[in-house]
Amino acid sequence: MLLFLLACRHASPTGPTWDDDAWPPPVDESAVLYDAGLVHDLAITLDPADWDTLRHQSRSMVQLLQGDCLAQPFASPYTYFVAQASFDGEAMGEVGLRKKGLIGSQSTTRPSLRIDADQYVDGGSFHGLEHMVFNNNNQDLSRMRTCLAHGLFADAGLVAPRCSIAHVTVNGEDLGLYDNTEAIDAHLIERLTGEPPATLYEGTLSDFRDGWLGTFDPKDDASDGQDLAVVTSVLDQTPDATLIAALDPLVDMDQFFSFWAAESLAGHWDSYNGNTNNFYVYRSASDGLLRFIASGPDATFDSAEPFGVGQPVWVVTVSVLANRLIQIPEGRERYEAAMRTLLDDVWDGERRLAQIDAWKDLTHDYTTRDERRAIGDLRDIVEARSGSVEAQLGGDVPATALRGNPCFVDVGAVRVDFETTFGSYPGGDLYGGGTAETSWVISDQTYTSTKDGVTAGYYSDEEALWFTISEVAADTWLAAYVVFDVDLLSDGAVIRLDDGGVQAYLLYNSADTNGQWATAAYLGDGTLSFTQASAADGATLTGVLDGTVLGSGG
Repeated sequence: MLLFLLACRHASPTGPTWDDDAWPPPVDESAVLYDAGLVHDLAITLDPADWDTLRHQSRSMVQLLQGDCLAQPFASPYTYFVAQASFDGEAMGEVGLRKKGLIGSQSTTRPSLRIDADQYVDGGSFHGLEHMVFNNNNQDLSRMRTCLAHGLFADAGLVAPRCSIAHVTVNGEDLGLYDNTEAIDAHLIERLTGEPPATLYEGTLSDFRDGWLGTFDPKDDASDGQDLAVVTSVLDQTPDATLIAALDPLVDMDQFFSFWAAESLAGHWDSYNGNTNNFYVYRSASDGLLRFIASGPDATFDSAEPFGVGQPVWVVTVSVLANRLIQIPEGRERYEAAMRTLLDDVWDGERRLAQIDAWKDLTHDYTTRDERRAIGDLRDIVEARSGSVEAQLGGDVPATALRGNPCFVDVGAVRVDFETTFGSYPGGDLYGGGTAETSWVISDQTYTSTKDGVTAGYYSDEEALWFTISEVAADTWLAAYVVFDVDLLSDGAVIRLDDGGVQAYLLYNSADTNGQWATAAYLGDGTLSFTQASAADGATLTGVLDGTVLGSGG
């Protein structure tokens, strides 16, 4: 237990804090919800039909990035349902329940969940909180990276949510372990700094660049984007020699350097500085400065080279702020100093490893062999992380381009006329499951195949996979696959490739990819149509795939 207390102790966040006149601060009755020494229990009940609807609500990458995708915040496809919930045996009463997640965390079997105590009950709260968030860690089989990363961010003195582990059931069905992460909102900021923010935005594929401000999602009416636009203008119009001085009245630069270094140390590649994604920014009501909050760190500590093979492990510079600052001597010096402070005063690798070990013991009865193996892999990465960063700190930083526009544009088309049998996937012979006649046009180039194949079968308990492969040159293959709800398989079924519950990709395999399959593009604005189809083992499937190949516009 002592190890838990040491590992979860938080440093004071940058910004205003409780003053003597306000001491003692109000009692925080929500602290019991985030006890890191427990596996908390969340039990939810709701109408089974509502649960089926909730878990199948979804969106596709095509829906997310089609058209002028950066013009406005991304719309949510999720709606609330009435539910009853209890936490650690204490009734929460009637609550609103909805699915959450952008793309990577989507799941129809164990979706990430948000509980709103005030959705149907005016003024409703649970231990002083209106909202609770439970993430499925779909991209993290260890189920620990989110809490581990938020603990590091808090220890670094940043505003960061509390995080603990919860065992979740819905209508008696065991969904396994989730992280129970405090909602990032005005309440969190006020709890940690002593004052609510003047403005608050969530950043999702957002940056301080012309054309990239539209996706900042304002969290209240006061957040009109003017404070973001001013920073954007400064970055666009100010030369390197005076940039930091121009940013100082607008952004808490000390906080930003600490935030940037903490994201990098955690290997948070899907972050503001790594991917213009998964962050919040707020303006302090007292000093008017913008400060950053990291979010969505379920892919942290997942690789010895988190920012790409051959890239520096000690810094990531995809955001416009990081990209500009690393090229300025003072900016690089302040970043390196912030990283040095984290390594010397905050990291404490033994504490991080002790936390992982304690969580592993705590969750043993809830985890599978694969999950425990993933915990071991996580431990290895964490154990080596500070040493690899320290060894490279101050080294060369290759020029990094700003992230290109992610919005999709049409780059080609694919058509496949096929006949196969259900159950031919999975199988060792990708060509032996049926016959296919293919047409591939990508970036104005037509690819003629010398050999084609098609297979289909169960992808998961609830999903089917259709897969076609074409050899288009010596040791070079193109493939398309579509994953969809298996219940849709029937004679005459037409599956839209851009529907929310559908995954449709173009794959590529050649010497350029070292013989490995790589995602080359998405498929959308088309259909997978079945003339004859059934999910019965050995059933004949005939039909046509006809879709548009979509690539990034940047």
